[in-house]
Parts: sequence; structure tokens; C-alpha cells
Amino acid sequence: MKKTFFLIFFCFSQWALAQYQVTIEAFILDYETTEPIPYVNIGFVDKSIGTVSDESGAFILIYDEDRISLLDDLQISALGYETLKVDQKQLVRLLTNSNKIFLKRKPEVLDEVLLTNEKLKTIYLGNPEIDRSVIGYWKDKKALGGEIATILDIKNKNTKLNKLSFTVIENQSDSLKIRINIYDYKKGLPADKILETNIFKTIQQSDSLVEVDLEPYNIRVDKDCVIGIELVKVYGDIIEFAISGRSGKGTSFKRYVSQDKWTRSSRIRMNFGVEAGEPAKDGESVINPREKPQKITVYWDNSTLDKARDINSELEFLKEYISVLKRVDVEVIIFNAFNSEPIVFKVIDGRSDALIRTLRNTSGFGAANFNNIVQTNSFGADAVIVFTNGRSMLGKLEPKIYVPLFTVNSSPEADHYQLQQAASYADGHYINLSKIRPKEGVALALNEIEDVIEYNTDQDESALISGKIFTAAGPIQGASIQLKNTFIEAQSDIDGFFQIRANQDDILVASFLGMKTHEVQVVDPRNVAILMKPDGELLDEVYLTAERAKSDEMQTGLSKKDSKAIGYSVDMITAEEIGPQYNTLADVLNGRFPGVQVAGLNVAYNTPRFIIRGGGGSLNIVYAMFDIDGIIYGSEQSVPQVNVQNIESITILRSLTATNRYGEIGRGGAIVIRTKSLMGPEAQNRTSALVKGNDYKDEGILLLTDKPRLKPTYLKTLEQASSFEQAQDIYNALNDEPENYTIPFYLDASDYFMRWEVDFAYSVLTTIAVIADENPKALKTLAFKMEELGKFKDAQYIYERLVNLRPKQEQSYRDLARIYVENGLYSEAMDLYKRMLANAIEDVEFVGLQRTIENELMHLLSFHRSKVDYKDLPNDLRTAKFKYDLRIVFDWNDPNTEFELQFVNPQKKFFKWSHTRLSSEERMIDEVKFGYNTEEFIIDDAESGQWIINIQSLSREETKNNPSYLKYTVYQNYGLAEETKVTKVIELYEHQTKVTLDTFMYRK
Repeated sequence: MKKTFFLIFFCFSQWALAQYQVTIEAFILDYETTEPIPYVNIGFVDKSIGTVSDESGAFILIYDEDRISLLDDLQISALGYETLKVDQKQLVRLLTNSNKIFLKRKPEVLDEVLLTNEKLKTIYLGNPEIDRSVIGYWKDKKALGGEIATILDIKNKNTKLNKLSFTVIENQSDSLKIRINIYDYKKGLPADKILETNIFKTIQQSDSLVEVDLEPYNIRVDKDCVIGIELVKVYGDIIEFAISGRSGKGTSFKRYVSQDKWTRSSRIRMNFGVEAGEPAKDGESVINPREKPQKITVYWDNSTLDKARDINSELEFLKEYISVLKRVDVEVIIFNAFNSEPIVFKVIDGRSDALIRTLRNTSGFGAANFNNIVQTNSFGADAVIVFTNGRSMLGKLEPKIYVPLFTVNSSPEADHYQLQQAASYADGHYINLSKIRPKEGVALALNEIEDVIEYNTDQDESALISGKIFTAAGPIQGASIQLKNTFIEAQSDIDGFFQIRANQDDILVASFLGMKTHEVQVVDPRNVAILMKPDGELLDEVYLTAERAKSDEMQTGLSKKDSKAIGYSVDMITAEEIGPQYNTLADVLNGRFPGVQVAGLNVAYNTPRFIIRGGGGSLNIVYAMFDIDGIIYGSEQSVPQVNVQNIESITILRSLTATNRYGEIGRGGAIVIRTKSLMGPEAQNRTSALVKGNDYKDEGILLLTDKPRLKPTYLKTLEQASSFEQAQDIYNALNDEPENYTIPFYLDASDYFMRWEVDFAYSVLTTIAVIADENPKALKTLAFKMEELGKFKDAQYIYERLVNLRPKQEQSYRDLARIYVENGLYSEAMDLYKRMLANAIEDVEFVGLQRTIENELMHLLSFHRSKVDYKDLPNDLRTAKFKYDLRIVFDWNDPNTEFELQFVNPQKKFFKWSHTRLSSEERMIDEVKFGYNTEEFIIDDAESGQWIINIQSLSREETKNNPSYLKYTVYQNYGLAEETKVTKVIELYEHQTKVTLDTFMYRK
């Protein structure tokens, strides 16, 4: 169970590092009687330094002098006494000749005595029910004066509080004494104490339900108040004390020690239950009118228009509200990814025509960035109104100011929970105009009326349909299911099941590597069955290629076989791919083959074991066997040391058909090694470390930046603009045309507007986050582009969204960890990298990206070792001498994307890396099933001179609304202080002919 901790503790451990500590030991006494005053609150205001006096009035206060300035006041307060506030100089004078501090009593005010036979109707306020998912916790006995409190909603005047009750769910102390406090509630925080008499309660270790009789104190309240408990004494050496709370509607408060500032937590309520009485007759219902604001700030969401938004209804509400206020200054901030410059309207006689006209003339585009709004109040607004549907990936709507906040929305598809939470944070109201009329919304803004509706975060599953995708052989994992002509997309799980937001009669488009794309109409929303068939065209292509190609022989473990006729799953590398930098088998195999994991790396590769994905379950790991020149080594045997520079080939056999050749001993898969010694004269046919036929010839390949582009019509139209304003008008018109509802349109338009106005250009780009918020391929493209522009914080929001959309894909977590590093969240990144390497994330295997994850973790240590906890890492990952001359990383937005890379070294020899169904189908299927789309290449201690990288797209893109993009990142001096990084995003789908992606000079 996930728990929310509402902690009240104070840690003194860091004080040991302080150069000077100040200790105050004194007594608090009555000025007239000189009697000690027990349980007095002593502390520096809002500094988290405070305590409570004991029964004899004595207290000890220890603090680091660097934390308190000459202007900070020590405040001493007790019920019935005048509060004493002194600065440091006054404090020194006060205690120079004595350790006694005297408090003067307040003048006594006799309470009016009412003799009445008034009948009170018993009511119950708050909620004393046990909820162990939210707890209020005291952990440190030094935190005397710490308080836990919550709001009581008072509906009738002259309500009498009779009994307080709450549930203790943990208490490890011998016993402790608490004080009951009741406060006025003003400006979002507890204010003055209502009580004039101390109410104490001693809680024993065995107590579970605590009840405090309040009736003798005749506590009467007319409006909302705050009730809480304060720690004043601990009996024993430890305190582990917790009471229950609940999440949802409600607000709680805490402060850590005496005189500390209050911290407010919305959507959390401590389970304080109060039995109360209200007049049975003539009880006056409380509808407290709010104080009319003199200044208002209006935030108007101008992001891509929600089709369900009723702007007329929202403007009617605003116009009516302002007409009631009559005279008010209104600051208007129009926002999407950025905020506009504020516009101030001075409203007289309630006329707001100019203001309404300004808002009506806005045209929505881009995504809303909630991090930019309701953070400061330089205008001095008395109220804030935010018009938005609350939906955005770019941050959460979390106000940082205590001003009545009204969130206004007219769309049924809004994030109602977030809007209500934001409004309740500052005692405003969520005005949902999709359910009420504008005039009713005005009443909510003018009066303090309880919000009786409680929204939650649960997704509406009524709009989800369920189905299963399969072939004649069984279910398909990782298939893509898309709602036709939209960006709504889902993915099948390991059993082929999926859920997608769609309706009856909608068309679903299913696709999977090697299968024919299939369309199916939703007839029964509860059970959609999709049968996929192999791509016959692809099979023909494979056959024809095999006919034309020269037969390539491959060592399969027992004999040579033609590589096209093996019929079962193999992977193979040859001597050409085993460079001089490799020293051990673990070096060679680590990260080289999809699904092959090297275990035992923490013992410096001395006795590694190898796991081939599919070899046994996660709880019953079966290691791979070895066949070295025909000599068999079982999975439990030690593998002899092999000179990897003498290896001619390594073949991975991973399927049941292949491993059955060896019988039961091969159930964990087989690694077949043939050495040059065995191969004899055949191995001598190679004249160099590079195979024949890989001499690079410059065939007039164009640089990517020099290749002329066939510009789409919309881009030609935009380029006709002679001014920024004209370009905006053209863009708005183009944005209304359905054929431009594509990812390339927004990327191209954003790139175009960079010449005019950078913020506008970026806002155009963020439109993708609105229109494709359920499409991982489109969101990856957006994140790639954000990284290219250096917008790492926004990219983090997108990668967090991708984790939610694809929680079982290893790529999601690697991307998030990497972007954490970019944003300085080093501990979070380290924790995530550790969990990935330990395979500690449920239902996710991190094998395809293991090498990349290890490199990035060691890179994190190279720069930020002092900021992370690395003590539990294996020794080989803790090295301080990590570096690469050049690290080149490719990320693509779709594992089905087919392309080919060509690396040309200074000697004009090339190496080709193919990501195609013909040459690497097994890897591509592995990528689809387990969710990764990254490959990295290391150039270290290589030949000096010019290197060339060419690229060619081999995908047959059926639609251009969401095509293939690739992010290309080059690190020079990776892991060193002089490291540099360049990131580029390319339109992979446009390069059906080979182009030169990059050239660079490499020097050792």
C-alpha cells in the first residue's frame, strides 16, 4: 500500500557540523506571582528552531548561530499571557544577569454568562475513520511544539465543539502529552488561537482511540476554524507516534517546532472527528460572502483549443462576475508554453467589454505550461482566476501564492481532479461550467460555499475498449493498435491483450513487425479480436534476396550451414567485429546481442556466467552452455579462458529448436565459439582485419544539410509571409486544415518561426503534446526536438509521460534517468540506473540497453560522484578512469523503423550497421517486445583522420502524419572535463537515398 506521510519531526544531526552553537537555558515565570508557567511555546519565528517549557517552566534551546540573524525574533507565548518578542540584542540583555524570563498576564475579560435552555442538535464534523494510507507522524522528541492540524468546516453559526476524537495507529513512546489548539482560519492558514485555556491530554502507549472532552470549555464558533494537537512533553527516550488521515478533499497544516511557520497541505485531512452541537431551531445557515477583491489576476489558457471547450460560457461567467464587482483592476496573462506580457484593464461600473474582446480574439496553439502561472503575485491581486481544462504534460497546476484561487473550466474532458485541488489549495473554488451555469459559478466566486463534489484521479474506463491480438501460432506481444486517423495508440501485453480509447464502429489499425497491417471495425467494445497474418510480400522479398545472394556459411554449433537456411534463431559475430580493445569473453558479449546478459561482472569478469533471454524463468535462471571448437561445457561448468583475439566466430543459439541439438544441457541456450586455430587455412584467407569488398568509394553522396528538400505545400505557403504578423495569420489558417494535422507540420512550422520569434516557435512545437498525448512515437519525436533545443525540463515531462504510457518498456526508464542527469537530479538518476541494472522494476527486463545504461551510469559518476550514493555498485562500475574519445548515440522514435548506418574510417574502409527486417529481424522483434530503440558506437584509440557517417532510410512509410525521426548525439571526450555534446534531430523518413549525416576529424 502506498502511504502518504504527514511528518512532524526535526533533525538535529546536522548541527554537529556547526562551528558555533548557542545554548539558552532559562525559566519562564509569571511576572506577578513568580510562579513557573508550564508548557510555554518558545522559538525563533519561522526558523524551525523552538521548544516547549516543562512543568517547572524550564527550557533548553540549542541552535547554530549561523541560522539566526540579528533581525530574527525569539517569540515566547502562552495562553492568558502577553506574547513576548525579542531580538538577539534584547535577548542578551534579558539574560545577562538572570536566567529568568517573565511574562505578564493579559487583562482578564469576563465572558458573558448565558443562562438558556437552548437545545442543540448533535452533528459530527471531520472524519475519525481509520485510513492507514495517510498518516500524521511525530518522529523526533526534540520537536516540542510541533503541531498537526486540520480545517473544520462550520456550516452554522453558534456551533459548539463538544468532543474531539482521533485514532492512534502507532505509539512507541511510554506516553506523551499533547495540547489541543483551536485557531481562527484566515488567508489560508491558522491565525489567532480561539482558546483562552490550555486543554491537555496524556496519551498512553496502549491507547488507540483518543477522546478529549471539550464541553466544559464552552467553545463556540461561527465559521471555519482549525483544530489540532501539539506535542508538549515526551515520557521516555523515543517517540514513534502516528495518527490516521485521509486523502481527498480537505486541508491540513503542520509546523515542526514552537513558533515555526505553518505548512499547508491540500487534499490531505487528518482524521480529527469532532462531536458538535448546533441550534436545533433558528440556526442561521452560514453563507459567508467573500471580501470583494480590488485587484484580480486572470490567467487565460491559450493552448491548442479543446474542442469541447465553451469559450462563450467562460466569458459570460467572467463578464457577470466583474459586473458585480463594479470597480476592479484586472491583470490579464494569456499563456500557453509561455506567458504573454500582462495587460491591465481598469474596470469602472462593471464594464469589461475591452477585456472580453481581448480574450475572445485569442487563437489557441501549443501546450499549456503550468509551471509558469500562479507562482508569484507582483500585481498584488486579491483573487486569481485561471481559465483552463487543466490538461498538460508540461508541469502541474500547483499554485505558490495564498490568494483565493478560482479554476474555471467548461470542458467535460478536463482534469477535474487537478483543477479542484488547485482551487482548494488557496480556499477558492473549482467552477465547472460543464455542469453549472455561469450565474451559478459567479455565486461560488462571491461566497464561501463548500464544494460538495469530490473528483478523483481514476481514468474513465467507460471509453476504453478491450481486445486481443494474435496469430495462428499464439498471442503477439508489443503489437501497435491505433485508432484510425488519430494519434491514439495502444500496445499489446505479453498475452496479446490491449485497451484503447475508442467507441463502437471506430476503425482500429493493427501492425507488428513481419505482419500485414490489419484494419478491424469495433463491433463489440468488450471483446475485439485481431488476427494478424504474416507479410507475404516480405517473405517473397526474403526469398528473392536469398536467390540472388551468394551463400554465406555460418557455424551453427555442429556444422556449417547456409545463413539463409538455418531455420532457427541465431546471432553471429566474426573476427572482424572483435577489435583489439576486447580482452575477455565478457567484454565481447556484454551488450552485443539482444537478450544476452552477462552475470557476475562484480568479480571483474573472472568467472562470468551468461544468460540468454528465454533460458528459464526469472525465478529459475538457467545459464547458457558453451561449445568451443566442439568441446561442450555445461551451464554449471567453468568456461576456460579463451584468447578472444583467436576467435573466428561466436554464434548464439537461443531457440528451442537450436538448443535441442544439445539435449537437456542446452535448455539455457548455447554460445558456440570457433577459433582461428580450428578454422585452419580458411582463416588465412583474410588479408587484414577488415573484410574484402568494404572499400569506400565516394559516390557523390550529399551532406544532409546540402540535400535539396522537396518542401511541403504548407511550408511554401508560410514562406510567402513578409512579416511575423502575416506569418501568424497564415499559420492559424493552415492549422485549421485537417490535412495539416501531422507531426511534420508542427515541427516544420516551429523551425520556420525560429526566424521570427523563438517563444512563438516553441509554443507551436508543443502542440504535439496536446494532439498526440497518447502516442509514444509522436511524443518521442517531441522529446528529441526539445533536447535539441535545450529544453530539458520540458523533455523530462514528456519522458515521464512515456513511462506512464509504456511502463513495461526499458527505453522509458533509461530515457528518464538520462534526462534527470541533464536537469541536475543526480540522486534520482542514480537510483533509477541502479534499479535498471538490478532488473528491479517489475515486469521490465533491462538487457537490450545494458551496455548503454552502464556507460551512462559511469559517466554520471565521472562528473557527480560526490552527489550520489554509489557505495553499493559493483567495483567495475565504480571506476574513476572512465572515458571514451568519441561516443555516438542513435535514438529513433519507432522500433519498426528500418535504416542503415555506414561508418567510414580514415583509411576509407567502411563498417555497415543495419536495422532492417532482412538483416536484423530478431533484434527488431526484441526491440518491439521489450521496448528499446537506442544504439551506441564507441570510437576510442582508433585511426586518426576524417570519419564519415552515412545514413539511409529503408522504411516504406505508408503515412506521413507520424513518420520516423532519429536523434543523433555525438559526445567528444566522453567522461572528461573537456567533454562536448552535439544533438541533432533528422527527418529519417525523407532520406530514402543515402546521405552523409556527419563528418569529423578524429585525433588520438
